[in-house]
Amino acid sequence: MTLTNINLGSELGLEILHQRWYALVLYQLDAQPTDFMELRRTVRGISTFNLLLRLKKLTEWGLIETIPDDDYSYRLTISGVMFHQILTSLEDWGNTTLRHELKI
Repeated sequence: MTLTNINLGSELGLEILHQRWYALVLYQLDAQPTDFMELRRTVRGISTFNLLLRLKKLTEWGLIETIPDDDYSYRLTISGVMFHQILTSLEDWGNTTLRHELKI
């Protein structure tokens, strides 16, 4: 059986991984609120405008949310925590593979 297409859910996940800003933002957040300015400092190289666009899209996808009564703080949703775990698993896999390749 030849697989020529992946499902839409996989495509969305790959889109998030492909667009590095999405992954970097998700990697910096957790279930505890993070202030926008702190996030701005930790996600280096992105303009404020582009960061706001990425935050808006991640909110639309249900991966992050703003804190009630504080539109300038963000945290991961349950889905965002799941995706964050995927990112850390990828990091662990990459680190293990690199150590093996470099024989560290």
